[in-house]
Amino acid sequence: MPCSDSKSEKYTWLNFLFSGIFLFLSVSCSEQPSIKTYTIPTEYVGPVVSWKLPENWGENPDLSGPMAGSFHIVTKAGQKGRIGVMPFRENVSTVDVANMFSREMGLPSFDKDSIKSVITEKNIGERTFEWLRLQEPGATSSQTRTALLALLRQEGETWLFPFIADQQIINQELNNFSNFLESCTLRSAKNKPIVALSPVRQPAKNKITSKKPPNPWSWRIPENWLPGKKSSMRVGSFMIGNDQDNSVDISITSFPGDVGGLLANVNRWIGQIDLPPINDASLSKYCSSFKLSSSDGHFVEAYGEKKGLLAGILFLENESWFFKMMGDLNLIKNEKQSFIDFLKSVKEKG
Repeated sequence: MPCSDSKSEKYTWLNFLFSGIFLFLSVSCSEQPSIKTYTIPTEYVGPVVSWKLPENWGENPDLSGPMAGSFHIVTKAGQKGRIGVMPFRENVSTVDVANMFSREMGLPSFDKDSIKSVITEKNIGERTFEWLRLQEPGATSSQTRTALLALLRQEGETWLFPFIADQQIINQELNNFSNFLESCTLRSAKNKPIVALSPVRQPAKNKITSKKPPNPWSWRIPENWLPGKKSSMRVGSFMIGNDQDNSVDISITSFPGDVGGLLANVNRWIGQIDLPPINDASLSKYCSSFKLSSSDGHFVEAYGEKKGLLAGILFLENESWFFKMMGDLNLIKNEKQSFIDFLKSVKEKG
């Protein structure tokens, strides 16, 4: 049980105890006994994602893209596979989820009919998951690249657990993967960001090597942008800092499909700067039209109390591109024009 739940129970029982004391005093210390009622707070209902990792799994400290958790399998040959936790603030279609990974598997895009051949249901504990297995075509060996996707839908949200590895690794880890899914506490709250909380953080012992997605773009980098954190998910990575140790992170990432669409991504990002989610009718509050490399895109601008967000989004036929700046509020505001100039400089290579 997450630590926040234990603390909540502690406070709940303390309130119950104090309520009993007050009730006792109101009866025993007065000539006219009376009954008073007191409201005992319910258990903590804030956002939390927690899990219990199998002994041979390790946690990746770098979370990129839409990940709330990232893991690998520890083997004698080193770290293998990628397992993730990806929360979305609204329902995302199974077809869209499958197409996020079909390109990596070398498969054609799915539609509502072809998806039926790769989807089943799997009961794990008290929950039912949509279960998709995608494999590289034409290969039957144990080294066949495989994507096992577990989808859970609850309370208008979609939770995606992708497991990417060779077929042999996935088959060996099926029980561990199921146990991991059953151990997950997935709870979010309206107007609050989704937070990942791991009971035990296991630092990665070795560097994880993954092939970066190809970069079809060229751009002009402002002089004050410095190289940012390395990640296999990023095509470009930069940062800006100042003397007060405040900083902003700039990332350029690509994903197959539309990763849930404009609203889902905007809600995920504004949640990270502590802003409440919005609906389609409120998108104009943070989004406006923007040309990216002569294509119709979107510009996102949002400010929280301490952090800000600027982003360019480009949805192409089979993939999405995100050019995002997030971090210290004052730095974000100061860098707005530089970031817009950067977006305007993005051009297709060749």
